[in-house]
Amino acid sequence: MKHIVRDHVAKEAGISEFQAEKAVDAVVDYFKTRLNVEVNNEIQGVLFGEDRHE
Repeated sequence: MKHIVRDHVAKEAGISEFQAEKAVDAVVDYFKTRLNVEVNNEIQGVLFGEDRHE
């Protein structure tokens, strides 16, 4: 899923995939400092492919 988000950011922002990857990582890191552990775990699960709804 992270690659889908990266590709979307790259397309919408008109930046390279490398730059978009850095942007997505920055947002995820920001969330880690602002959101509780449960929400962060859910975000990580979605981005890195853990399907918790099956």
